[in-house]
Amino acid sequence: NESVAVTAIILTFYCWCRSIRNASSWPVGFATGFAYVFMVATWGGYVFVVNLVALHAAVVTLSCMARDKDDELKGLHKAYSLFYVIGVAGAVQIPVVGWTPLKSLEQISALLVFLGLQVLAFCAARRGKMTFMEYNMLRFKIAGVAVGVLAVVAACLWPTGYFGPLSSRVRGLFVKHTRTGNPLVDSVAEHQATSPDAYWNYVHYCGYWAVPGII
Repeated sequence: NESVAVTAIILTFYCWCRSIRNASSWPVGFATGFAYVFMVATWGGYVFVVNLVALHAAVVTLSCMARDKDDELKGLHKAYSLFYVIGVAGAVQIPVVGWTPLKSLEQISALLVFLGLQVLAFCAARRGKMTFMEYNMLRFKIAGVAVGVLAVVAACLWPTGYFGPLSSRVRGLFVKHTRTGNPLVDSVAEHQATSPDAYWNYVHYCGYWAVPGII
């Protein structure tokens, strides 16, 4: 299944990049959403995919905001909304996934990016003839209200146990794993963060360019 998953990963990333090539490319977001559903049905690495797409969308959003490119931001909003709505709607249909896209702390970042883009789209619809500074003040005000509402909702849901714990795979990166007796869970959870020496041996000076390359 991991061999098939590589195709699904590449297809999802390709469709995502293609959907934001320009302001009119957003309909490719349909394909991105369905490619992501294919990825979810194939392999558990879909968590990595959705978080990487969300991170890229967040960085592109900040770039559009800094350059006052509302047309690009509108295209990004449509493309990501299609990807997220179709992707999550398809993912929850898979029994082993269920409602984790909306409850897992590992996937909540994708939801936050989705909500943030809705707020920015609302601001764009109200811009009119505002100057760049006035427009940014409107964004800050509405974003502040949205963050306050989200904080209240999260505070109400947290005690109920709505948000699931981090998975064994993620916890294994920070704390020593307690063996469960399940070979699959134990083999995955025992994965540890790669040591600096390993990075130096295999990628040498290229390792220093990883973070700038992502940015």
